[in-house]
Amino acid sequence: MKSLFIIPLAAIAAIFTSVPVISQTPSQTLPLQSKVQPRKDIYQIAPPSWYIGFKDTTLEIILHAENIDLFNLSLQPYEGVEFLSVNKSANRHIAYLNLKISPKTKPGIITFLATSIDKNPNRYIKDFGFNYELKSRTANLFVPITPADVTYLIFPDRFCNGDKTNDNAMMQFNEPVDRAALKKRHGGDLAGIKSKIHYLKDLGVTTLWLNPVQENDQAEESFHGYAVTDHYKIDPRFGSNAEYISLNQEMKKHGLKMVMDIIPNHTGNNHWMYNNYDTGWFNYRDSFIQTNFRATTVMDPYASIQEKNLNFDGAFVKTMPDYNQKNTHIAKYLDQLYLWWIETAGLSGYRIDTYPYPDQNYMNHLCEMILSEYPKFTIYGETWVQTSAVQAAFTKNNIKGFEKNQLPGVTDFVLCWAMQETATKPFGWVEGLNKLYLTLIDDYLYQDPNKNCTFLDNHDLSRIFSVVNEDFNAWKRSQMMLLTLRGLPCIYYGTEILMTGTTKESDAYVRFDFPGGWTADEKNKFKPEDRNVKENEAFNFIKTLAKYRQTQKAIAEGKMTQFTGINGIYAYSRHLENDAVLCIYSQNKEKTDVNMNRFAEVTKGYTKLKNVLTGEISALETILSIEGESSNIYELIK
Repeated sequence: MKSLFIIPLAAIAAIFTSVPVISQTPSQTLPLQSKVQPRKDIYQIAPPSWYIGFKDTTLEIILHAENIDLFNLSLQPYEGVEFLSVNKSANRHIAYLNLKISPKTKPGIITFLATSIDKNPNRYIKDFGFNYELKSRTANLFVPITPADVTYLIFPDRFCNGDKTNDNAMMQFNEPVDRAALKKRHGGDLAGIKSKIHYLKDLGVTTLWLNPVQENDQAEESFHGYAVTDHYKIDPRFGSNAEYISLNQEMKKHGLKMVMDIIPNHTGNNHWMYNNYDTGWFNYRDSFIQTNFRATTVMDPYASIQEKNLNFDGAFVKTMPDYNQKNTHIAKYLDQLYLWWIETAGLSGYRIDTYPYPDQNYMNHLCEMILSEYPKFTIYGETWVQTSAVQAAFTKNNIKGFEKNQLPGVTDFVLCWAMQETATKPFGWVEGLNKLYLTLIDDYLYQDPNKNCTFLDNHDLSRIFSVVNEDFNAWKRSQMMLLTLRGLPCIYYGTEILMTGTTKESDAYVRFDFPGGWTADEKNKFKPEDRNVKENEAFNFIKTLAKYRQTQKAIAEGKMTQFTGINGIYAYSRHLENDAVLCIYSQNKEKTDVNMNRFAEVTKGYTKLKNVLTGEISALETILSIEGESSNIYELIK
């Protein structure tokens, strides 16, 4: 148990938000009574502050303080705030403070008092109190993410070190920076990401998704971020809450948006909630029982109940204990946590880690609750599965029996596998380019497949340039598909400079440092002069397509017509009113003459083709000659 001195929470809020604390007047709050002092052994207050005006007007504050069961808790009068109840846990150190906050309540500081009920003269237990800030919600908080956007996934520890002073920040479990060790901290941070905003803008990126940046105070492998030990605190080795908010504010100035990676399924085993738990907070708290990793049991009509429960309730690994979302306190804690971060940081979206493994009733509630407050907020869940039917069943879908599901979209692994196959396997009736065709026909399962996050690789998968055996034409084919198909496309950091790595030995091999993110690096690949010819060609290829996607409504908003793969050629068009784009791919070794009459339903009324990658304009004729193993994108001109 670690002891933290708690200063008035108005000051904490100022640290969190980097804005002046709201001034207080006697009508808003009363000061702590003179005989009552702030207490040094208040360990945690969650959430650390709150916002007025949510549809659910109730707030449950979890107070973790030494022997809190020995105190009566009360609230000094504050207009619009009703103190409903106090519930204390069986472990003596946790109390739940339940409030009702009127939407008309004015922002300010409320004050709680704790009066000792222990009359034992041999013990000296002082009364104490603490302040808590209520804030106004922010109007026009965020800009929604749309299919016109291009997301860039950053593994924060491996992207850029902008502040060396936080490299070895003191933690309970210190893990000094060691760039030679694949599973140690390397020093990348928020300051480094902020310093590369202009680079990202130049690439055509409009949205950032960062792997988790909350505190991971773990004994080992804390660099990946998925074993959170304090949900309300940015890991000091990445920066601070104020720096995270500042990064978001700076991004907005440049038209960029932020997606936060969240993990409602589990936490780190050094989280204060795990070490000072209340009954029912965690599944299998006293023994390690591992999940069977069978997401398919969620929709399997023949699934064993035992196996289905094991999927939900088992832990991933010993260091990541599994939350019990069926527990009302945990459900409320998670609800409030995710609303708090949206308001505090002005987020535009959530990527939900390991979506099939928490309790699905709760996950549907979470999505529904967030979207009721923020209807245009983006949410996509990680569903690492192999078939479209399983993947779609987690979303708002068109599948009988799964109408209750509320997840808007998924991280589209099934489309990822298909795009990878088009770049690695020879053409066939169901292989190569036709694998993509057969995958896209399953889009009828989704209510809106445009809400799926599409990708070719990520922090858990082999890098796409390695997947295609460093075949540059195959790499181009996959990138063009990603940036012209439906969905919310996401590029993994370093893809634009052809970074390599596979997960054969360890996933750490796909998380190498971005060259130039550290001052000691021999080459700075953020600069074109330090990139080789092929790397600059790759950078410009993505840049051209990413920026074209943002301006071409036919791709961002249009419908799609696809044509089955025949004789090594596969094509699809994106079209909207008077705009149309035609993408043609070849897996043939030699140049192929394509009869354009096959595409007459989408080319009718157009007379010219503009090659988007080269700018060349040519007449739309009956025969179009396509180079071997090429990827071609044409804008149709009348």
